[in-house]
Amino acid sequence: MQLNYLNFDPVLGAGFDLASSAAVIGRVTAGERLTLRAYATLRADGESIVVGADAFFAERATVHIADSFLGTTIGNRVTVGRFALVHGCTVSDGVVVGDGAAVTDGASVGAGALIAAGSLVTPRKCLEGGWLHAGCPAVPVRRLADGELAAAAAAIRGGTDHALGRSEDLPPLDMAPFLDPVPQLDALRAVRDPRAYVAPTAVVRGDVSLAEDAGVYFACAVVAGDGRIAIGPRTNIQDNSLLVTDRARGPIVLGTAVTIGHNVRMGAARVEDDALIGMASQLDDGVVVERAGCVAARAWVERDTIVKAGWIWAGRPARAFRELKDAERESFRRGCDVYIRYGKAYLGATGA
Repeated sequence: MQLNYLNFDPVLGAGFDLASSAAVIGRVTAGERLTLRAYATLRADGESIVVGADAFFAERATVHIADSFLGTTIGNRVTVGRFALVHGCTVSDGVVVGDGAAVTDGASVGAGALIAAGSLVTPRKCLEGGWLHAGCPAVPVRRLADGELAAAAAAIRGGTDHALGRSEDLPPLDMAPFLDPVPQLDALRAVRDPRAYVAPTAVVRGDVSLAEDAGVYFACAVVAGDGRIAIGPRTNIQDNSLLVTDRARGPIVLGTAVTIGHNVRMGAARVEDDALIGMASQLDDGVVVERAGCVAARAWVERDTIVKAGWIWAGRPARAFRELKDAERESFRRGCDVYIRYGKAYLGATGA
């Protein structure tokens, strides 16, 4: 799927191979032989994404930008693993980003580096090429041996096991588990305000309500089962995030002006107004994020945890880190405004 955004069309080199559920959007320029597997998403709405030749993005990989601030530059022969995230950063030639890893705003990864599966490259971090980097946050571990990088890339591209590049700690990589017919739930339908946006590759199923100016973006699954999901006004759920529950687990309730970052996994939880759930994080059942609370990128919040109002929780498992700064609160508000603008633009383009 190649989609226009505000009169910007993707420009792809010869020989591209895009899965039918993958999406390339807006100001994407890619070299020859771009490959995107199922639900991989390159979304260049608020800035540009430039990708070199022979780039490979596995299932549910996500690439995005920081609106009007940071584009994303990806070099030649880069391999990005399943459910991995590359956001507003620079990834040089030959880099391998392992399954479930995240490279975040302003970071730079040198040529021929390997970011191990599940790692987090923090904002503005510069990582040297030719090294294995691992952890949350990612740190240099050792220089790569001859052939080691090529083996990791080949494993991700070919779907074979690899100790550093591949991970089993992944969600479903297609939509089949979220689409299985459940006859007793046939009467349950999402209720969507006409000013809410649902992307064409997203799945919203069951007793789900979307309020005014809410948005569910590309490749997301918002699935209530026989339970309930309520998404408040001005709240956005970004690409490849999976919000899944049922009656036994409890509802998912998102307040007003909540941001759910890319590649988030969330069970039965309550997230109050003005909160932010960071990219690639995971919230277990019973979690409560109080008003203007923040879960940091790649954090894992254990069952029944309460993230206190106005605090950042970080780590695996997540713990209280520090109070939010006023500038961060303002950044959250601006981010919601950006997503409202995106939603209106996408709705205008589709006529929905």
